[in-house]
Amino acid sequence: MRRGTRTAALVAAALAGTVALTGCGSDRERPSFIGEGIPTDGGEQDEEDAGGGGDEDTPGGAGNGVTDLPPTEMISRAMDAVTGAESLRLSGTIEESPGELLEIDMLMDVQGDCAGTVAVEGEGSFELLKRGNELWYQPDAEFWRAATGSDMTELSGMYLYGTLDNPDAEGMAAMCDLEGFLDSFGDVDGMESDEVSVGEESTHLGVPVIALHEVPQRGSSRESTLLIATEGEPYLMHMEQTERGTTNAISLSDFDVPVDFDEPPARLVLDLEELANGGVPGGF
Repeated sequence: MRRGTRTAALVAAALAGTVALTGCGSDRERPSFIGEGIPTDGGEQDEEDAGGGGDEDTPGGAGNGVTDLPPTEMISRAMDAVTGAESLRLSGTIEESPGELLEIDMLMDVQGDCAGTVAVEGEGSFELLKRGNELWYQPDAEFWRAATGSDMTELSGMYLYGTLDNPDAEGMAAMCDLEGFLDSFGDVDGMESDEVSVGEESTHLGVPVIALHEVPQRGSSRESTLLIATEGEPYLMHMEQTERGTTNAISLSDFDVPVDFDEPPARLVLDLEELANGGVPGGF
């Protein structure tokens, strides 16, 4: 029983550590991808790194007409396309301050379901699955050590399970809040055309795109760029912003792909409520 109590306490510590490290369920604001109203996006070097070899030639195929629009309208069309999607994949890095790097790769939908991974530099990573009111969470060994000070080898490979009635699970579910992430991209209605310059066409993740660059204001250290699809729906495909020594870079893809996953097998699942009540499955 004593060992079970210790395990339950360490599990609670791991959940609390996750919430603190990722900012879920707290008053910490998500990093903003806006510059005076502009969502930001990857620079020219990242265009080459992130998709299709950085071909600078205008990609072939039927265009969607977005390149004929003024920058303000291009951005509005891109945001309308993104916010109109039922689901999408967010992947990239968020740096809240120099050295505090969060890496995310998550497919999520407007219902709040998700499937993916989150890594905190130097602190490990975890897999997160959410469907409806249910949530599964699997920290890796490094994350266990960072959150609890213990290797927790007895829980290696195990998923923690809970419903949103559990405050810890509810806090974790904030990572699946697609609408919250989209809200952080900002309101582009106030954009002025002379605040943005139109860059070159290339490809990103195999999709033809055009780059828009924020025109830095005097005294500002912020540099930002976004990539907009020039074929099919004019989705905002990538955003990047560098300011005061931090860089945030997020790609968007897999639009309208359903969030679908197999639930972890019962033998690898520990129920948070059972742990909280002193029962530790598997004899831990």
